[in-house]
Formats: sequence, structure tokens, C-alpha cells
Amino acid sequence: MRRVLIPLLLTTTLCWAQDASEACTKALTDCENDLECQNRLAPLMAACSTGTCQPQCRSAVLNVYQNKLGRILLRSDATCIPGRDELRTCNFLPAESTVHCSLGKLACEGDLQCNSKFGVFMSECEADAARGACSEKCKTLLNQTIETSVGSIFSNCTCTARDDQLCTNLKDNLLGVCLKNTPGGVTLSPSDNSITDAPGGNDLADSSVSHPTSIITAISVYLLTVLFF
Repeated sequence: MRRVLIPLLLTTTLCWAQDASEACTKALTDCENDLECQNRLAPLMAACSTGTCQPQCRSAVLNVYQNKLGRILLRSDATCIPGRDELRTCNFLPAESTVHCSLGKLACEGDLQCNSKFGVFMSECEADAARGACSEKCKTLLNQTIETSVGSIFSNCTCTARDDQLCTNLKDNLLGVCLKNTPGGVTLSPSDNSITDAPGGNDLADSSVSHPTSIITAISVYLLTVLFF
């Protein structure tokens, strides 16, 4: 089983690449050409392939999103990413209308306007919301967050059935209490602010749409580590 697992995954990766859009493939190539992004991407390729929204997939997505090049890739149409159907099913793509709450929180924290509004809401209202109470002031503060382009994600973010308490607490206890009578925001518009800047010298230059082998090597190393250690 171990002997056929890696070749099977590599074949699947190449098949996805054949149907990929040029924009997605370019984003993937840029990520593959950056060592940090490549190392973050390999676990996602391996973990987001079960169709069951495993916590390992969620963690891998959040890790990729914290890299600037990885963020660009996840905001694409995802046609070049193996497991894209799982990413959509689990709401792990930040450009979709409904997004995982933990991913939405990460996006908000990386945007100056959203983070400043959400920070005020959390400092003023977290304790009361955790007890099921939300004042008019807190509803206003949350609505001010939702009115930002990135904060709009909080109006209808979601969790998966396999999530830990971090997501469900954010969705049901912190946001849900104050969203009962709070107007929703507009459709999510991803921010261009960087959470983790790309290493110097990476100017996102145009590259070929052919699928390089660097990410395949990274996936192989990751799987070999999991299987034998």
C-alpha cells in the first residue's frame, strides 16, 4: 500500500494540472518557486484529499493562507489544486461567498481596517457574547466590522462537522449572539494586505503554465515522513 500511495498521488496531481486555468497554474508555479510557500503547500496537497473536511486539511489551509503567495493561490479558481472539491465543500476557499470562520478570522486579522474594527468588538463584547448577551453597542461594533470588505465574511461564515471548539465558539457564541439582529455585510472581497510577506526578490513574475516537479518532490518528502517516521 505504501508503495502505490505516492505514485497515485503524483498521478492525481498531474491530472488536475491538465485541466487547470492559466491564472491558477501561474499562482501555483509562483508558490512552488518559493521554498516557504512550497513547504506549506505540500501538507495541503496530502491532507485535503479525503472529502471529509479533516482537521488536518483545515490546519494546512490556514497555514498556506498565512503566506502571501499561498494566499494568492487559494483566492484563485483553485482548478490547479488537487482536492479543490473538498476545499469548496469545506468552505476553505477565501474567495467564495461562504467561508470557514477560522479562515475568515485569519483574513480579517491580516487586513488593517477589518482587524481594527474586529479588535474593538472583541475587547468590548467577547465576555458578554460568551454569556449569550449582546448589547446594542456590541451589535453596532460587529456591524462596523461586517461593513468592511473583508469583515463581510463574518455575516455568514461557517464551520465543519469535524471542527474543534475554536470555530464553533467564534460562530455560535461570539458572532451568532450579536448577528441575530445585525444586518449582514456584502459579499467577501479578499484583501491584498500581506500577513506573511514573500521572501525578497519574488516579484510574482510571469511563468509557464506547465506543471513543474518541485511541488511533487515536496509532497513525496512529506508523505515519506508521515509513512516511515
